[in-house]
Amino acid sequence: MFNLFVFGAIALVMLLLGYQIKYKKKASLISGFDEKLVNDVNGLCNWVGNLMLINAVIALATGIVMTYFPAQMNFALIFFVGGILATSVFAIAGKRRFRRE
Repeated sequence: MFNLFVFGAIALVMLLLGYQIKYKKKASLISGFDEKLVNDVNGLCNWVGNLMLINAVIALATGIVMTYFPAQMNFALIFFVGGILATSVFAIAGKRRFRRE
């Protein structure tokens, strides 16, 4: 149950950040954000917000699997790390679309 609490808390933080960035357009929550370097702030907020919401789902799914299927704990942790790394790569690759030329 502790795993579900920890990963649920992580998911909640990611969910709140993703919501604020995507729907409230709070670009200031994006690390390293500089409005002078971005040509489409709304697009960047949608992109980063979506990735944060995906990360929240990954974290919650990891907590659920670790709690209810403890024999699959290693698989769940590999899924968590791989999912977070994949969305990080997508974030880095995708931010180039929004860079001002």
